Amino acid sequence: MLKFYRNALAAFIATLLITALVIYAGIAKSKLNASLFPGRDPDLLWAAAVEPPSPIGKTQLSVKNDVGTVEYDFFLDSEQQFPYAHYTLAFIDAVQPYRLVDLTRYSSVSFKILCDPKNVLLLVLFSFDEKVTDINKASTRRVSSTAFSCDSHWSTVTIRFDELDTPYWWLGRYGFEHSDTGYQLNKTMGFAWVNSLQSPLNTPSHVKLTDVKLLGTDPRYIYAAIGLALGLWVVFFVWLFRRSVTVLTADIREKVKHTFSAYLNKLRLTEAARLLSENEDANVSEIAYSVGYNNVSYFNKLFKTEYGCVPKTFKALYPLKDPEQHNQ
Repeated sequence: MLKFYRNALAAFIATLLITALVIYAGIAKSKLNASLFPGRDPDLLWAAAVEPPSPIGKTQLSVKNDVGTVEYDFFLDSEQQFPYAHYTLAFIDAVQPYRLVDLTRYSSVSFKILCDPKNVLLLVLFSFDEKVTDINKASTRRVSSTAFSCDSHWSTVTIRFDELDTPYWWLGRYGFEHSDTGYQLNKTMGFAWVNSLQSPLNTPSHVKLTDVKLLGTDPRYIYAAIGLALGLWVVFFVWLFRRSVTVLTADIREKVKHTFSAYLNKLRLTEAARLLSENEDANVSEIAYSVGYNNVSYFNKLFKTEYGCVPKTFKALYPLKDPEQHNQ
């Protein structure tokens, strides 16, 4: 039984470790990570665009670098009522300048950004709206956004898609209710980094942007890992049950066999003792054979254990006596 317990413990630990590895692999596999920049996912092709494409008054945006890190400068003219500048990643394909992309597999967008001077920008998601959007006219895209802060130190910003709302100005422009702030993530047209009302005016602003990624979770891998882990434990408990039944049965048989052998030896040795005490001329070997022992040495050993002396000594010490008395 001790060997069985050791094997069962080893099997339990092995199953536990395999379960941990399976769950870890499932969680790791479930994490979705699609790079938009600087690496580019082939299923998410995009082209860069800026606004305004040419200066409007003093308001302007110019791209300084787009290899490894996007770097751009912008300037907002205080003479304008709502000066507007942004850098855009617009999804495209080989046929048309805009493409509708399904991002429902993803839950958030992450990027690293640096702003000098300190700024408050908007992350804007452009999406298709059946009521107003013309896919070839960028100005008709639905706008959904949220604000974030950045300064002269690199920081990682992660924004969940459920944090984005369509602003009231866009809803009012196209006659939507102010409660209709949602959008269709399965018809995404691109992202933009846009100045906010808190962005400094009449101040040269510099922005660096990199490591733009879409993040999400595919729960199917987690469910599969849990299912596999449960299957492993079912196999373990079935093995444990069957093995325990086998070992227990063998143990019971061994105990029964041992008990029967001990009882049989007791009967044989009692008969041998009787024959030794009743037959003065009896030969030890003959008596051993007569009660069922083919090995005289083994017989002598058992006899000595039972009566405290070898058969020859017993015969000399206890002639013609009841052998049952010798056991008392």
